[in-house]
Amino acid sequence: MLRSTLAWLGTLALYLLLAGEASTHEIATGIVVASLVTAWAGRIRTGAKRHFRFSRAHLAPWGRALWGLGPATLRTGAALTRVILVGTHLGHAHRRPFRRGPEDEPAERARRAGALLLASLAPDSFVLRADPGRDEALIHALGETPPPADPLWLA
Repeated sequence: MLRSTLAWLGTLALYLLLAGEASTHEIATGIVVASLVTAWAGRIRTGAKRHFRFSRAHLAPWGRALWGLGPATLRTGAALTRVILVGTHLGHAHRRPFRRGPEDEPAERARRAGALLLASLAPDSFVLRADPGRDEALIHALGETPPPADPLWLA
């Protein structure tokens, strides 16, 4: 119940933030949207065949990735500006070690999904493929990227 209440409040707050105003109409629409999203999320949570479980240990890699997003965006902007001015091609695909872990553990599913999302969140790279049964991921990147510090997170 607490999870649903927090999800509802968070969705309502996000809606009002993105709407840019808190008029009566926007609040009413936000209540409807938050209720529908919360009901949809609850239905997915109860009916899903595969479950995810996030742990507090997963917060540090998310924080590092989000903290580095600004500088990475500036580096990518500079690289793309050089491409526009000079006309060279910077992109390439490379394989990185990525420990998949057990397929049937909810915590490992959450870590794996988060790692792939974080690796694709960077403005200069994204995951092309992370095949089951292989402890590596194929990543497209602009320019050279150092190997990941942690093969559990690709970052």
